[in-house]
Amino acid sequence: MESKPGMPRVAVIANPVSGSGRARAVAEDLVCRLQAGGHDVEHVPTELSDPAGWLDPVLVEATTALVVGGDGTVRLAAESLVRSGTPVWQVPCGTENLLARSLGMSGDYESILAAIEHGEIRSLDVARVNGMICLLMASCGFDAAVVHDLSRRRGDSIRHWHYIPCIVRRLLKWKPTVMTLTLDDEIVREHESGWCFVCNCREYGGGFNPAPHAEMSDGLLDVVFLPTRSRIQVLSWMHRTRRGRHLEAPGVLHARARSIRVDISTDSFWQLDGDPPPHPLHGTASRLQIECLPDAVNALLPCSNGA
Repeated sequence: MESKPGMPRVAVIANPVSGSGRARAVAEDLVCRLQAGGHDVEHVPTELSDPAGWLDPVLVEATTALVVGGDGTVRLAAESLVRSGTPVWQVPCGTENLLARSLGMSGDYESILAAIEHGEIRSLDVARVNGMICLLMASCGFDAAVVHDLSRRRGDSIRHWHYIPCIVRRLLKWKPTVMTLTLDDEIVREHESGWCFVCNCREYGGGFNPAPHAEMSDGLLDVVFLPTRSRIQVLSWMHRTRRGRHLEAPGVLHARARSIRVDISTDSFWQLDGDPPPHPLHGTASRLQIECLPDAVNALLPCSNGA
């Protein structure tokens, strides 16, 4: 069916391997159903090259971007979404799908269609971390080491249980990460061994939410520092954080800031939005420079009345 004049132009961006290939099937079904309804649709499989070349030209012409995949697929599209201003909806096909979970996005076709035609748009903050855009969070310390361990061994898709051997390996290899933390030009922790999270989103994954009060539209990033000097403390923080009891523990820092600098005594693993940095040479760093970019990306919200 030809598209109807005045109908929204929809870009369906899909990671072909996300969810063991399920994202590709979901995307193809979405494209067929939207086209049958008269929408102008372009199917865009993700590529390994710079999205500025293959995604920016599509989003400039689109009124809505449906990202079919997990949080890594959303992060891949993030810089193009910032540049274009095109509202995004995550169709969850990954392990955690944190953006979708935070904003109530689903894979239900009727909900997607209602949002495209009648949904509201909400502007979200993003973080720029060492020059790279992320929507959810960045961290350095034990969890980042686990993320890198998993990335080196992962196949086309991952399950929660895949993290278990990675956690054990990184726990056995654990060494203190000594850092100095500067928030809005004020040093708040100096040469302390710890675990640092900088969060734009309250969701993290696996019930492990270090910044449960983070808001994605407040113009600030939530910073959580957990002093960590031993493997026992690593396990203790994992337990406390899953129970939501970590912020009240002695020595914990929870603050909000626009600009964050993390200086690390030796190169340390870091991650953004649950993945290692895209270039292998960026996998470890001795400094993270992070800034909040308010209202930088637009999100399409579900219709509250389902209309």
